[in-house]
Formats: sequence, C-alpha cells, structure tokens
Amino acid sequence: MGAVITDPPYGTGGWKRPGAGLGSDPRGFWTREAWDEWSLAWLPEALRVSTGPVVFFLPQERLEEALAFARSRGLPYRLLFWAKPDPRPRPQGPAYGFEPILALRPLPGKGKDYTLASSPRPGRDGEATGHPHQKPVRVMAWLVGLASRPGEVVLDPFMGSGSTGEAALRLGRGFIGVEREASWYPVAQKRLQSALLQAPLLEAPTGEG
Repeated sequence: MGAVITDPPYGTGGWKRPGAGLGSDPRGFWTREAWDEWSLAWLPEALRVSTGPVVFFLPQERLEEALAFARSRGLPYRLLFWAKPDPRPRPQGPAYGFEPILALRPLPGKGKDYTLASSPRPGRDGEATGHPHQKPVRVMAWLVGLASRPGEVVLDPFMGSGSTGEAALRLGRGFIGVEREASWYPVAQKRLQSALLQAPLLEAPTGEG
C-alpha cells in the first residue's frame, strides 16, 4: 500500500428535534452515533499495511494525543491544514476556519503544507453528495499528491462518500476504500465509477489557490 489517507469519524453528531422545529426549538437535543468516539485504535493497523505515509484529519483537541502516539513510536510527522474561506458561522465564538491534518512518516510529494478550499454544499457545488462531513476533491487531491506517487495504491478505511477515491483515481493512483455505513457505499461507488471514466487530472493541487 503506497499510502493511507483518511478522515476517521469524530464530531458527527447533530441536533435532533421531534418535529419540524427550527434552530431555536427548545425541544432540540444533541445526539451522537454510538461509533462516533475519537480513537486511534485503527492507526497501528494502518501503519502496518502502508509502506508510505498515513495521513488523517483529526480534531484540534486530540492533536497532542496523536503527536504523543507518533513520538512514542519514533515516527516522523508533519502537521498540515485545510483552510476554509467561507466556514459555516457558529452561534457563539469564531467559526472553525481550518481543519488540522497529521501525516505520519515522510511525504514523498512536493507542495505547501496547507491548502484553501470550500466545503462542498448541496445546491451550490456539483460535487456535493449531502454527506455531512464531505471533504472537497481538491483537498483530497492535494493530500494524494503529497502522500503518494503515480501508480501507487491509496487506502481509505473510512471512505464516506468517496472523495479520497475520486481524487486518487483521477491522479493515476489505485484505490481501496472501506465504508461501514451501507447508505454511503453506493454513493461512493458511483463517484469512483465516474472517476474511472474521466481523464486523469494533469497534476495535483500544491496548496493555496
């Protein structure tokens, strides 16, 4: 395996209401999926199967935990980040305008350690699938270009709607994706089939722009 590039689940809960209440509905309550607890339990296996980097998104409050994992195993690491020009506003405090990404092991590609891109939104962006935490193909192509070489295979063990796979295939990489949520598997499958029929991108994005 040339690289593992993934966005493990975290913070995917949401407000639920008994009816068609609005955001101010006092009956709203916060829910979290049973599987949505931050964990690094998958990481040793990812490092085992990959001969190259393991690259993953993570919440800011778990960054030190992940860095401690890397240091305890003597793994070189690089902190990357995705900056959003139009983050969703929050009721209180500043909007979350960037997401950290940690790369374990050296990155073979060239480019900047950050990229600028908007989150795909239904009704605005053609690539939007409705997945609540879909990553832009541009961002995943940037990571694929940094973490792998043409012809290598990229693995995403938390495939979601297939953004990593679409980027990998369009950049001339092989791809293996794993997704436990049955509702998203056909969405990813359709995107990957479409990517196989398209001409590969000329080159991976290198950062801002």
